[in-house]
Amino acid sequence: MNQLLVVEDDVSISESLVDFFTGREWLVQACATVASAEAALKEQRFHMILLDLRLPDGSGLDVLRRLRRSGDKTPVIVLTAHGETDQRVQGLQAGADDYVVKPFSVHELDARIQAVQRRVEQPAATLQLGATTIDLAGHTVTKDEEEQRLLPKEAELLSHLLRHRGQACTRDDLLRAVWGYDATPTTRTVDTHVFQLRKKVEQDPTSPQWLVTVHGVGYRLRE
Repeated sequence: MNQLLVVEDDVSISESLVDFFTGREWLVQACATVASAEAALKEQRFHMILLDLRLPDGSGLDVLRRLRRSGDKTPVIVLTAHGETDQRVQGLQAGADDYVVKPFSVHELDARIQAVQRRVEQPAATLQLGATTIDLAGHTVTKDEEEQRLLPKEAELLSHLLRHRGQACTRDDLLRAVWGYDATPTTRTVDTHVFQLRKKVEQDPTSPQWLVTVHGVGYRLRE
């Protein structure tokens, strides 16, 4: 499970973020000060940090600068108040990956987190699944010396499964990541695309060895 650090001293904002992202299957830890944030960062690795810039005992910018000076590349999205243009610029210059202006929608923040994850977790351009070679950048699959085209959504779906290789991805996760938060297809959309992908990448699509079903959950790309 991905680890999320929320550094925010406004209790109502912090609690809403913890509740929302826990429901999105993140393991969330919340801090309200520079000192507690830096202590948490020393104790464990996080996959994403939401960082308020105005904290009771200092500036979130200092946390960000020290983090980057140490060589830590954990993605950081800064949370700023409306009108704090200078701080937003300073945050980006200090190494932030994105920023969100308060008040914000948690759904917009969720979409921004996913966008940052896609940028920083780009999979390898070429994927080998047994005797099948997949060129994700070129959207092609070569199996038994025959080349086929990957549709854009098929390539995105496969890329997302590759970023989370070995992990079970729910249909809802895949809908959000591949089709976008505002899209409203049914879960059959995911099943249909997986079915088509299996025909292209599996030696025997009726008995898949790589794109496997996790019953009651979704799908997994086998390691």
